[in-house]
Amino acid sequence: MNKQFAVFEALGPLAAHVVELRHDLHRHPELGYEEHYTSALVKRELGKLGIAVIGGLAGGTGVMGIIRKGDGPVVALRADMDALPILEQTGLPWASQTPGRMHACGHDGHTAILLGAAAILRDAPFQGTIKLLFQPAEEGGCGAERMCNDGVLESPKVDAIFGLHGWPGLKVGMAATRAGALLASVDGFTVRLKGKGTHAASPQNGVDPIVAAAALVGALQAIVSREGDPTEARVLTVAQIHAGTSFNVIPDTAEINGTVRALSDGSRRSILASLERVARATAEAHRCTAAIEYFGTTPPTTNTPALAEFVGHTAAEVLGTRAFVTAPRPAMWGEDFAFYLQHVPGCFYMLGVQPEGRESYPMLHNAEYDFTDAAVPVGIRMMVELALRFLERGTQ
Repeated sequence: MNKQFAVFEALGPLAAHVVELRHDLHRHPELGYEEHYTSALVKRELGKLGIAVIGGLAGGTGVMGIIRKGDGPVVALRADMDALPILEQTGLPWASQTPGRMHACGHDGHTAILLGAAAILRDAPFQGTIKLLFQPAEEGGCGAERMCNDGVLESPKVDAIFGLHGWPGLKVGMAATRAGALLASVDGFTVRLKGKGTHAASPQNGVDPIVAAAALVGALQAIVSREGDPTEARVLTVAQIHAGTSFNVIPDTAEINGTVRALSDGSRRSILASLERVARATAEAHRCTAAIEYFGTTPPTTNTPALAEFVGHTAAEVLGTRAFVTAPRPAMWGEDFAFYLQHVPGCFYMLGVQPEGRESYPMLHNAEYDFTDAAVPVGIRMMVELALRFLERGTQ
């Protein structure tokens, strides 16, 4: 990277402003595809910087900023913007002002970090193009897929993409990733079992879908334990059962909801096919029918090995040799950053948010979680360095 460009000097006076932006975003959480306040803030900040802006993406709230300085490689940096339907319990001065919604996954931090990186990259010397992707609906809405469908990786074609996620298991100042599978695929599923309702005192006059649902919950567990390779991580969890309205009525229908996780496309296809086979057969064995639907479908997040190594080397040089750790194994969480990786090479990495002096920190999707302010400048440094180093490498 151009040693004359002082990233750290540029970051100093900027960090306080970016932290205030994060607090503003945290006060105004918005669910997937409803990020109107967030989208407007992003466009306003990019506009102040004189960065070209394309809005209205991915259903309306997605935003792309473009910094182009001549011909050369193209790198993309991504941040997600949506919040979760959780009642915040942090008690912080910048806590959510919308009851029942909060940034429990830290997307306020991700968005603020990318805005901070934009401010530094605008003045940085480089040859090529940087695309800044502010994406809606990561939390089960597959916003990344819609961003891809809207052409954010094309014209000019992106050569590499990087994204981060705050991680409570790492101290502030640290980063982690791994080559290959980092996070699992996610498939939410609903199985609706249809029987025939009747009075609970005369079950022979109906077809009980609750009995079928109970049998199905047990049968589904054998898919992972008896059909899958025990050395390959897979998850099938039934998390909800809904049926009936009264203690003395057998209902017409019962419904179960859950999630399937896998670390490869082949394993994912196998477990989904087994789920459908078992659901239909179990329903038939109990004289019911089964209708199966999927939602929130996301492929595995699989990092390009060379770029995972690049992220590791960059983190070690920027944050310190002890600040980067290679993730020892994949995690069964999901991330729709995976959609970008289906189209272009890239790497998704974890950024530490556990404050110094703390032995633990609230986990993601927890009502007490808050993206740590001290992690914001660290995230900006990483994003800036990754973009500039990749572009410099590509023009040598």
